[in-house]
Amino acid sequence: MTILYELCERIAELRWQSRITQAELAKKLGVTRSAVNSWELGLSIPQLKHVIEMAKIFNTTVDGMINGSDQVVVNITELSKKEQEIIFNLVDCLKARRDEEEIPPEK
Repeated sequence: MTILYELCERIAELRWQSRITQAELAKKLGVTRSAVNSWELGLSIPQLKHVIEMAKIFNTTVDGMINGSDQVVVNITELSKKEQEIIFNLVDCLKARRDEEEIPPEK
């Protein structure tokens, strides 16, 4: 499977999961609805700036846009250092709990 095909499928998949129309995504990106349609059909390739913006819109990474990774990105840079520390501690706690109970991560 080519990277282009994977990206085309991923744009459509993420848009559908987010319950946004092609027109709504196009508006957020400052492009036409037909451009989004063309990307999803594999007739054209979005510019890198649009892939980056879509990654933000869909709360994923650029890598996630291409390879289908379900990694979620949450921007916590506006939180205080203490608040960021609390988030990291919570994540560590949940991972440790999962490991102790041998709960496989969801895919």
